Amino acid sequence: MDKNLLAVMALALALPSSILAVAAVVYKLIEQNLVSNMTGLIIILAVIFNIFFLMFKHLRKNKDVSDE
Repeated sequence: MDKNLLAVMALALALPSSILAVAAVVYKLIEQNLVSNMTGLIIILAVIFNIFFLMFKHLRKNKDVSDE
């Protein structure tokens, strides 16, 4: 199997647990008044968008390789 497809599958499988872990950490940070609610939301969204960006980046690499 292609290395880029394996990377995409790994990111897709890790997405739910990553969201839960980041949400738990952000919840604790908000609870201790270290960050505001909006900052916590931005952190969670940044992690989600970063994972999706990496997935699409690897898919695009795979598409470019298969077109050759």
